[in-house]
Amino acid sequence: MLKQPLLLDPVISRASSVTFVRSAILLPLTLLMLVLSSPTWSAEYLPNATANITTPAPTVEIKNFKHPFPGILTGGQPVREQLVEAKNKGYKTIISLRARSETGLWDEGNTVRELGMKYISIPVSGSSSISAENSRKLVHSLSDPKDYPIMVHCGSGDRVGALFALDAGINQNIAIESALEIGRKAGLNRLEPAVKKILE
Repeated sequence: MLKQPLLLDPVISRASSVTFVRSAILLPLTLLMLVLSSPTWSAEYLPNATANITTPAPTVEIKNFKHPFPGILTGGQPVREQLVEAKNKGYKTIISLRARSETGLWDEGNTVRELGMKYISIPVSGSSSISAENSRKLVHSLSDPKDYPIMVHCGSGDRVGALFALDAGINQNIAIESALEIGRKAGLNRLEPAVKKILE
């Protein structure tokens, strides 16, 4: 007895084909979106290369937050709730570039220490304190892998980016425009003309 050939329902067959085609298109697009959304770092400049950190810092949505380098989040002044969030997400260190006179009655350092994190203050009072010395102090504070993840902030992120740009240009001998771009990725904005003048 001859077996009847297996006949596929044309509707089911077409549906399976459409599903396969959609999967073939969507999977590469999903992977591409994941790659594009992941932080990328310049091999030309990593201020914390000696710490050998390779993963991004957890996101805490402080003002103008950025992920310019592995393990480091930069931006503006965090509020107490954001410091608590940082602690809960595993942050070990908070570095502030703000002068004590800027923060009013709130003692950020005490709050950070009470939460069990390390607090480092490098006061940078506007453009007059944008210097190679302060940039070296900042970079030196990034050398210990046990201090990561690290949040570095000022009022808006501008001073943070300025110090990274100076370190890139002065201490690492990176070309001026490239150094400025490194600074922009870390928050450099209105202080760019002052930084450029120093680098020139």
